[in-house]
Amino acid sequence: MGINILAIEKYLPKNRISSTELDKVVNGKPGRIEKNSGVKFRHQASNDETVAQMGADALIKGLNKASLTPKDLDLLIFSGASFDYPIPHNSAIIKSKITTDEVNFYCFDIDSTCLSFMNALDIAQLYLEAGRFKRIAIVCSEIASKALSPHDEKIFGLFGDAAVAIILESSSTSGYKQTFANFKNFPSGALQACILLGGAVNRGIESPSNDKGYYFKMDGSGMIRLIKKHFDGFINEMKEKTSNRIKDFDAIITHQTSRYGNEFFLENYHPRIDQMVDTLSIYGNCISASIPLGLELLINNNPDTKNKKILILGSGAGLSLGALILEFN
Repeated sequence: MGINILAIEKYLPKNRISSTELDKVVNGKPGRIEKNSGVKFRHQASNDETVAQMGADALIKGLNKASLTPKDLDLLIFSGASFDYPIPHNSAIIKSKITTDEVNFYCFDIDSTCLSFMNALDIAQLYLEAGRFKRIAIVCSEIASKALSPHDEKIFGLFGDAAVAIILESSSTSGYKQTFANFKNFPSGALQACILLGGAVNRGIESPSNDKGYYFKMDGSGMIRLIKKHFDGFINEMKEKTSNRIKDFDAIITHQTSRYGNEFFLENYHPRIDQMVDTLSIYGNCISASIPLGLELLINNNPDTKNKKILILGSGAGLSLGALILEFN
């Protein structure tokens, strides 16, 4: 069985912000944010652009591209870390924006931060292979900008907002096969990236609106050390189980963590430049939307995927690592 990508479409917020604009916000030297982050531009949501609305807009674009309507879906999975409300889950709100009660496909959310899309793609493959569903939509929508503080320049300049929707359909004759999936978690990094206020431990009811706990914080050096410690073994396990080396892939999509993260992969694993799908400079780190933004760029700019082999690699808060191999017929 194969899986066809019927459509993959993105929604980018109206506001496109250059790093030189952010240099002014933080009273920094012109060019410093781009130099440190690798991000030249990113999009930031306005007050009328919500997580659910951005996701719905991306999904509608995907349905139109595939000449489908909501009633043609069997399942909707929202995969991401951002939300408009703690309750209800995002997929229910997105569904409410595109259809009515007469269309009764199921929907649920997956949140494993930056690896959310990869986990959703893996779960969708299991559903489709089992014959439980025929057609599945996955939506990633992230608004990071509202959880960033200009007082933390390295993080403030790194992230962007975006939404991506992909529509998958099982096929007996065409599409891709997911030939490898591997996810690892290293709990010593559980709180290296976090937002401390707003949950059950501390709802923040008595905290002022500018409390640092409302903003995303990251122990970047600690995460880098932990990734360096385990990434070689993670890549070697893939080689041992699949006999695939980095140079064997037609395209490699990595989660766009940072300039350092991209350079670390290039310097240590030596992919060809033509293999790499790089979106960091034009979108920033868009959490769960980063990887599907790379896939959207690859698929929509090079629609002939026949006999192509794609490696998807990511890392997420927790600390977790993920790898998927998609082989197209």
